[in-house]
Amino acid sequence: QFYEVPLDSETKLIGPTAVREALDRDPEFAQLKTLLRNPRIGDNILYRVGDHDVYFIPVYTAGAGGVVAQLGTIAAVGAAFNGEYFVGLGATQEEAFEQYLKKVSGVASTTTTADDDYVELIKDDRINIIKSIFEKEQIIISEPTSIQIPLSFNEGEIFFFTEDDLPDTELFLSEFIDDFVKPRSDRVFMWEVDAILNIGTVYVKDGLPEIHYVSIEVGN
Repeated sequence: QFYEVPLDSETKLIGPTAVREALDRDPEFAQLKTLLRNPRIGDNILYRVGDHDVYFIPVYTAGAGGVVAQLGTIAAVGAAFNGEYFVGLGATQEEAFEQYLKKVSGVASTTTTADDDYVELIKDDRINIIKSIFEKEQIIISEPTSIQIPLSFNEGEIFFFTEDDLPDTELFLSEFIDDFVKPRSDRVFMWEVDAILNIGTVYVKDGLPEIHYVSIEVGN
């Protein structure tokens, strides 16, 4: 099924990347995210429910130490955008949609307003921007299909979806370059796993190769 709105309509249909942006900006989800301790966000699915176009997004608890990730909550995010995002959270799709309807009707007061200068970037744009940060520093980028190093260390994680995220991303990568790349090498390795771009540098310590890398969630 295809979804469309007239080009001159005041209401726009937001895409998958903007949906994640809306979810991250929601105050209730921000609190829940802290409680769930770095949850994993599942794929979003767009449904037409009555007269509403809504994205449903499963949010999983972070599995660790052999513990299987479990469903923490479900988010319902309105696809129609007119300056405000409406996000409902619930244990089931029905409950999440009910909370979403309360936001739309004004029964629940918490909505999320987009910045006036909000600009959504497509995935290729985001990756090219990331590459340009390294190229400006005269750092060579190699893109293997996978990395297999005995010792690996994740030095940080961040997400990059919109222009609003760009300053934090630039600072994040600049610090990584200064702390881990420039002191030892002029080359980094870049590989992608499940919509997460990993960038690392390899060096040998005490006879063992180590890779120190950062992860940037760039979406689909």
